[in-house]
Amino acid sequence: MAKFEAGYFGARFSLYPMTDRYVPVILGAIDKLRSSGLEVETDDVSTFIKGDRNAVWATLEESFAKAARSGEHVVMTALVSHGCPGEELCEIDPKTGSAGAPRPHPGTGVRVSCQWSLYPLGEPGYMDVIYKAVADTKADGVFSKGRHFVSHLEGDLDRVLDSIRRTFDQACESASHVTAHITLSANSPTRKAA
Repeated sequence: MAKFEAGYFGARFSLYPMTDRYVPVILGAIDKLRSSGLEVETDDVSTFIKGDRNAVWATLEESFAKAARSGEHVVMTALVSHGCPGEELCEIDPKTGSAGAPRPHPGTGVRVSCQWSLYPLGEPGYMDVIYKAVADTKADGVFSKGRHFVSHLEGDLDRVLDSIRRTFDQACESASHVTAHITLSANSPTRKAA
């Protein structure tokens, strides 16, 4: 397990259920966030979570798994960030950057299609970091194909997010500010046409 310097780590995500039942799907997916031990801010566009690295990744997985298990076509966008530049409030949280929380995998058995981009910011050899990350997703068996601006990943939610998380953590060893953009889709009626 990589050791990370204390700093700012968190994610911002939005859920998009393709159903007129979107309110219960969204609220059911985020109903336990306040008791997660993470810093949580929700507004009319997205939800921000900050704290223990394991807990943040597990919360992203759990929230999407709950929404996907509704059976509705659902999409989640997430922006994950490590590092502090530009944050107006960048206080050090004692849990930030740590990875001490348990790592449950509620996404096992939830098939997803994913588009993902990694940004090791300020790193002169950033393309080498990105190429290695893509190669690692191939080795993990979740890489499907390259698309404009993104890599397309497929598989069970837990395996896809684990692969993204490993590549993200490795990028954090090279660059002090790393972000990743993730778009997940489950239960899409057009999945086979992609």
